[in-house]
Amino acid sequence: MNNKKRFWPPVMILVMIIWATFYPVIKYMVTDIDPLILSFYRYLFGFIALSPFSLSELKKQEKKPKSIEIITMATLGFIGITLFSVGLFYGIKLSTAVNGSLLANTQPIFTAILGTFLISEVLSRRKLYGVLMGIAGMVLVVTNGNFTSFALGGTAVRGNLLLIAASAALSLYSILIKKYVSKFGSLVPTWISMTSGTLLLLIINVIRGQNLLQIMFLPIQSTVMILYLGIIGTSLTYLVFNMALNIMSVTVATSYKLLIPVFGLIFAFLFLGEQPGTATLMGILIVVSSVFIIQKETVN
Repeated sequence: MNNKKRFWPPVMILVMIIWATFYPVIKYMVTDIDPLILSFYRYLFGFIALSPFSLSELKKQEKKPKSIEIITMATLGFIGITLFSVGLFYGIKLSTAVNGSLLANTQPIFTAILGTFLISEVLSRRKLYGVLMGIAGMVLVVTNGNFTSFALGGTAVRGNLLLIAASAALSLYSILIKKYVSKFGSLVPTWISMTSGTLLLLIINVIRGQNLLQIMFLPIQSTVMILYLGIIGTSLTYLVFNMALNIMSVTVATSYKLLIPVFGLIFAFLFLGEQPGTATLMGILIVVSSVFIIQKETVN
């Protein structure tokens, strides 16, 4: 058990660094390809990469998921894959990579709130202070200190709100999938939820009349980026993160995501030249601090 404890922190940090590269890559890609098409191919390639291992694991298991369990995990794919990716990709398109790396990873805040109702976690006074701090920080990031823009709306504000909604969806997914990860391991629940989420993204694109073949005419660099998003940044990271859920609590696992805004800000500056305003930087600091408070309170 001690070996596992020493093994997982560096692995989780590496996963967070990989996830942090997502936001500048997505921001760059959505200028050439529709967010929903990009989202579909991200999960399609992730699904293809994950399928052989998942099917092999499913055959080995003596205790197979029941029909109702498969349906439930597939439904969670709608929440954690489809809804999350729609909010993430459109949110980054309308906002910035820096804001995406922060707001899409505020799950510990939502986990602390939802956990009170869904898994009977106690919302202590300290955890409540952390949640309130996090909300205040998110407001600063969403508005960049201009509260009039929040009241009037605007492209960036709508993008930031979509990113927050994406974070809430992923928080709900992480809480509800943990039960099945504990029972069947990380591969099978991840694969089933990814299968249904990818299928729904395909159906949405078809209904919208999107030309899914346009990916064939993209530059090689863009195709490589999509493959990276799907294979490395989706199948591998989802799998490792869900494995972590089998070792540690949901709140502790998601608390590692406080590293993503830090690396995301660095990558967005290096690759895109994004320079967040003072209010946004203050909001990032407040949110990261609030997540630390929530995580520390849970560990104690």
